[in-house]
Amino acid sequence: MPINGVHHVVLLVSDIPHGEAFYEELFDMEVLFREGILDGEVGTVPEHIDWEDALLKGVTPTMSFLGRDEFFLAVAGVESEVTDRRVDHIALAVDEVTFESVTNRAEKLGCPVERNAPHHRTFEDNQGFEWEINASSSPPTQAFDTLNI
Repeated sequence: MPINGVHHVVLLVSDIPHGEAFYEELFDMEVLFREGILDGEVGTVPEHIDWEDALLKGVTPTMSFLGRDEFFLAVAGVESEVTDRRVDHIALAVDEVTFESVTNRAEKLGCPVERNAPHHRTFEDNQGFEWEINASSSPPTQAFDTLNI
C-alpha cells in the first residue's frame, strides 16, 4: 500500500489575499490558481486577475493554491476566529490500489468517506483531522469552472 507523499496541505487564514502573499514570499512559491464566490457561484478566478482586482469586482476569496517543486500549499478562509484547528486538511498522494484500500480501511474504522470526485475522497478521523486521499497526479489543478468576471 504505497503512499507517495503529501499531495498538499491547506492552512486556514483570516485573510486569504494576505496569506497568499505571505507564503508566496516566504517559500518563493507561485500562485497556481485562486478560487472564490461571485454572485453565489463558486469558481476559479481567471489567471490574469489578482485578488485586488477580483475583490473590486465583487469576488469573495475562498482559497489560493500555491506551488513550487513538489511542494503544494493552499490557504483558505477560517470560518470562525474561535477555532483550535488551523490545518483544514491533509491530502495524501496515492495510487489507485491505495486509493481503494484507504477508503475501505477508513470505512471499516467507522469513518464516513465522502466521494468527492473519481480521484478524490475525504474523511474525518477519530481525532478530528480531515484527510483527503488523492489519486490524481501533482500538481493539483483547479476544481471549478473559471468565473466570468
